[in-house]
Amino acid sequence: MAQRLRLTVDPRLGAGNVFWHAWRVATDRDRPLVFHPDVTAEDWDERELPGYSLDDIRRTVIRYAHWYRSRGVLPGTHVGVCTRNGLYGLLHHIAVTSLGAVVVHCNPRMAAPTAAEYFTRTRIGVLVADADLLAAVTEAWTGPDGNRAKTIVTEDIRRLDATAPRPSGPLPGFPHRHRADDLVMISHSSGTTGRPKAPVFTHASFFGGRRARLWSFPSLRSDRMLTALPQSHSAGISHLTMALLLGIPSLVLDATDGASLTRAINRFRPTFVLGFPLTLAEVDVTRITPYAAQGLHTWNGMGDASHERHIRPLTAVGMRREGRKKTAGSAYVDGLGSSEMGMVLLRTVHTPQTTRYDRLIGRPIKAVERAAVLDEQGRELPDGEAGLLGVVTRSVTPGYWDDPALSQESLLNGYFLTGDVVRRDPDGRWYHLDRTPDVIHTVDGPVHSLPLEESVLLTTQALDAAVIAVDDPDRPGMSLPVAVVLYRDADERSPQCLLDVCNAALRRKGLHPLSALVLAADREDLPVGPTGKVLKRSLRERHRLLLSEPARPRTARTRAVAGAAAPGDR
Repeated sequence: MAQRLRLTVDPRLGAGNVFWHAWRVATDRDRPLVFHPDVTAEDWDERELPGYSLDDIRRTVIRYAHWYRSRGVLPGTHVGVCTRNGLYGLLHHIAVTSLGAVVVHCNPRMAAPTAAEYFTRTRIGVLVADADLLAAVTEAWTGPDGNRAKTIVTEDIRRLDATAPRPSGPLPGFPHRHRADDLVMISHSSGTTGRPKAPVFTHASFFGGRRARLWSFPSLRSDRMLTALPQSHSAGISHLTMALLLGIPSLVLDATDGASLTRAINRFRPTFVLGFPLTLAEVDVTRITPYAAQGLHTWNGMGDASHERHIRPLTAVGMRREGRKKTAGSAYVDGLGSSEMGMVLLRTVHTPQTTRYDRLIGRPIKAVERAAVLDEQGRELPDGEAGLLGVVTRSVTPGYWDDPALSQESLLNGYFLTGDVVRRDPDGRWYHLDRTPDVIHTVDGPVHSLPLEESVLLTTQALDAAVIAVDDPDRPGMSLPVAVVLYRDADERSPQCLLDVCNAALRRKGLHPLSALVLAADREDLPVGPTGKVLKRSLRERHRLLLSEPARPRTARTRAVAGAAAPGDR
């Protein structure tokens, strides 16, 4: 506790120097701390896990920093990083920020034209990336619609690692001494509601959320962290550097599918696991060995809040400590955050004994100074009413890079708007209802998609589902809710039967019924973006006229369209 208190009150500690503080105070700098398997090998979970100590990381970071400085990278230079290799993502993050430069992370799953525009907009001077990603971005820059404003130094990230030499002596002014408001990182939003935004993070703001987590982050000597978060995401960087600071052995997994995560759990035997909700939802708990399960005490879902359907199977495995006793079943730490916050804002913990879900996101964490449910004019709404989530916290981004208008639009009556619709009950518990662009505007009033999704998933026991707005054929300008459902297996199911049981369940709960249900054939029918979030905007465009067109295969509707065949149920 004394060590945590020193970290909490140290005014010099921030996002730009957290690694160097960890290295300076460590007494076991040669202990393997970060493990990174090569998931491209079929038998990666049967091989020895390569481990990297603080000394190993320091030596590599210095080589990278020397390479960057020889290419003209100075304090304030923007450096783009785009790689599938999570270890590279971490090492380049440390190297770039240690020079006082700004690292511009890009998820490797982002479409090349979008990534090219993002790097141009953020004004990078250097780009290091996987060879194929580098070629795709370069092609987008030089194509007929390209917009490469200046010459950008580019390098294959793997070749850089193989050839970057050690400097002949100490690097002057290295590591950089940051001021609180120094920019250290630009990490894009998910882009599920439009063009990816580019929130910026400073030395002080990006560490603000981590200060609060110093007291809740697992740190027993027996703890081991497994992260399936991409190291291009602010949450991935935040949690991995926190683990370095606290000396927690961590495995960085480059794959984000549930099967790979399960294999990594069995190989590494972590005590807590981090991932996006979709990754955790895909875990088949029956494939986790008893040996691996016995040490597992916590799952951490990042980004959007998770559904009960996905949480319950996970909490049924593992062992957690309650006081001095060990209890069967693990905990699922769920919450709601955003790229602009760089952390989770509202947090709750589910266990096998949890009875209340319904998209419960708990209460604001300590780093949130104020949180409120607001109307369109910024006035606070009473408990029970749905409204916009507004927060006041020191961890919030100072704004969006090169888009001051967007930064201003995100502020309302002194609150930063996260883009979420929420409600709070009289006991102070908060519930996530929707993202603002996803609200379904029906003739009866707004319908929030997430409570409907919660019910659809529980009723159908599907792997994933999305409720979206489609055009109401009888009332121009209005919408109706439709569900798209995806199963893990390829078994034959009746869309009509699924629609009927879903609507019966929705009516029992007093929720708006569905007008149609689409049974997705595969993930392409229920697409997700770079961070694993369902692309509802794309689904809305695809199914906008679903209720007015002739019946489609694998689709059921509550009524037939005039002049068309009855809704298909196969």
